[in-house]
Amino acid sequence: MVNLTASARMRLAAAAAVACLAAGVPAVATASSSAPATPRCNGSDTYVWFALSPNGAAGTIYYPVEFTNVGSKACTLTGYPGVSAVSKSARQIGLAATRVKSVTVHTVTVKPHQTVHAVLGVVEPGLITGCHDAAADGLKVYPPNEKSRMLVLNFSFTACKNKPFLRVYPVTQGIGVP
Repeated sequence: MVNLTASARMRLAAAAAVACLAAGVPAVATASSSAPATPRCNGSDTYVWFALSPNGAAGTIYYPVEFTNVGSKACTLTGYPGVSAVSKSARQIGLAATRVKSVTVHTVTVKPHQTVHAVLGVVEPGLITGCHDAAADGLKVYPPNEKSRMLVLNFSFTACKNKPFLRVYPVTQGIGVP
C-alpha cells in the first residue's frame, strides 16, 4: 500500500476527475432516481381566505390568513404574505403590513386541498399616536413570493391611513382556525 500526502491525493483526485470528464463518464456517482423539487405555489393554485377567529393581546387582534392549495399537485410557500387594508373599491388604505422578523421562516409544503396559514396582527388604531382613522372593508393579500393579489372583502375594521398598524408573520404549517 502506498501512503500519499494530502496534496498528492488531491492531485490524483483532480486527474481522475479530468480523465472521467474527457471520457464522458461522470466523476461522481449520482442517485439514479432523484425526486424533482416541489414547485413553489402560484396564484392560480392558491386560494386565500380569512378566518374570523380572532385572538387578542395588548391592543392587537390576531387573525389567521389561510392559504389553501386548490391545485392537483403539492407546492411550497416560503416567507411572508403581503397584506394591506383596502376599501370597498379595493383601494389600499395606509401602509402594507410590516414583517415580524423575530420568527424563523420555513418552507412549507402544501398538499392538494391542504391549508396553511400566516398570522396577521391588527393593532387598534386608537393606540397609535397620530393615527388618522379610515374604514377598511377588507384585505389585499399576496401569497409569499407572488405578484398576483387576492382580495378578501368580508372583513370590516378601522385602519390607520398614515402609520403602520398591520403586522404579519411568515407562513406556517396547519390551518389557523382552532
